[in-house]
This record gives sequence, structure tokens and C-alpha cells, in this order.
Amino acid sequence: MLTKRNVVPETMRTTSRELRIQRAGMDAPELISNCRVLTLLDHSSRELNHQLRTTLQGSQQPVLKLDEGDLRLTPVDFAYLLSRRLANVLAGVSRAAVARLVIVYSPSWAGECRLPADAQRIRIAHRQIRDSLRIIYDQETAGQVQIIYGGFVFEEELADVLCDSNVDGVLMNK
Repeated sequence: MLTKRNVVPETMRTTSRELRIQRAGMDAPELISNCRVLTLLDHSSRELNHQLRTTLQGSQQPVLKLDEGDLRLTPVDFAYLLSRRLANVLAGVSRAAVARLVIVYSPSWAGECRLPADAQRIRIAHRQIRDSLRIIYDQETAGQVQIIYGGFVFEEELADVLCDSNVDGVLMNK
């Protein structure tokens, strides 16, 4: 059963803003201020690496938005795309610097049509992101990076998504 939604997370439309994140066990969303959002698919890896390193040297909170485009990539295809692009974007970024990073997984397809199994896809994608960080750095560093889901979530699946140890929160769109 498909559910049609026309939701583009407003918090991802510009490059500098505040993010509201709902975390498991918290009644009110957490606010992260002065963010600089960099989108993985919008720029070349080299350009994005330069922008990320510049942001990490400044006072803004670096946020790396991962989007697989309008495609619903299989987990294998997503892992391949992610491992190549993420390693290039993080090249030369120290462990201490990457620990400041917030990664937002925000697939375009999540705002258009949702399927009942998408909560599982969200958890798998977050695990793949965390695993890629472990390969590039180490387990401790991978655990320090916040990985947030930025797509649409049905209220009834919010708790299911948040209970996964690889999902550090859900971006609130309101």
C-alpha cells in the first residue's frame, strides 16, 4: 500500500539554519543551532570535502545530508554509493573533527511515497552509514557521530525508528 506525501523537510532547503531533532526518551525536540547543511549528492566529493573542512574549522555545526535521490536504492546499491562518496568527502578529516559531524539521512523518496517496510529500510540505511564510518575511522569515532533521519515518519512508526541504536534522532519538520 502506497501512501502519497508531498513533504520536503523544510530544515534541509537552505544551507544555514537550526535543526529540531526528536530523540528517543525525550519529550521535547532538541534544538541544534547555527548549522551549515552540506548535501552529498549536490556537489562533487572534492568540493564537498573542501566545504566540510572549512565548516569544521569555523563555529558552525556541520551537517552532512545524505540523499540517494529519487531512487529507492537496494541496500547493496546504497552501501556501494555511500562507501565511495562518504570516504571521498571525509578524506583528510580527523577523528576529532568528524566527531562534531551530524549526518542526516534524508532520502527524496521518503517525502513522496511511503511503503510499510520503510521503517526497516531507514534502520538498515543508518546501520550502513555507521558501518561506513567504522571502516573509515573506528568504532569509537563512528559512535560519536550523530546520525539523524530527515525524511517523513508516520507517528505510529516513530518509536520503532528511534529504538534502533544507529538512529540518533528524527528531524522534526514543524
